[in-house]
Amino acid sequence: MEHIKSERIINIPNVLTVVRIALLPVVVWRFSADDKIGALIAYLAAMLTDAVDGFIARRFNQVTSLGKLLDPLADKLSLVTLLGLFVSDGEIPLWVLAVILLKEAALIIGGGVALRRGIVVYALPIGKVTTVAFITSIVTRFMSMRELADTLLGVSVVLSMVALVWYGIDLMKKLGNPKADLTK
Repeated sequence: MEHIKSERIINIPNVLTVVRIALLPVVVWRFSADDKIGALIAYLAAMLTDAVDGFIARRFNQVTSLGKLLDPLADKLSLVTLLGLFVSDGEIPLWVLAVILLKEAALIIGGGVALRRGIVVYALPIGKVTTVAFITSIVTRFMSMRELADTLLGVSVVLSMVALVWYGIDLMKKLGNPKADLTK
């Protein structure tokens, strides 16, 4: 069982993750002002901080328990925010957002149960692949490549459901046997 330990939490990767979250209101503001290019630029800047924070954290051994929790939260906030914007614009059906919200709620609840038992559920490779698929879908939608964006969105939703099942199995194994780890 891995317990969250006290560690230096103010580091460059965690600051970049906070910057990513702080860029979301800028994305919403530019999108709402019908400045899709400005919204796309702010979104790409946020996604760049995602790539950079992960690289720095691993390369310079600045991985923290807070970062392992905050980074996926920032991913969830980014995804739900952008899906919500495209739903409000009529670009994406509401059911997609509803499915993703239910999935994310299930992951948050499961992660909370695990955390109460001192277990941190880390991002699995399927979650990272799903995030990349959603990002690609969102960027292509911003670029008015609707058919490709719709296809990528469909793939993303399917991957998201597969990820939910995978995380559920991983969580059940960890709760039943804290030494179990599907990532190895």
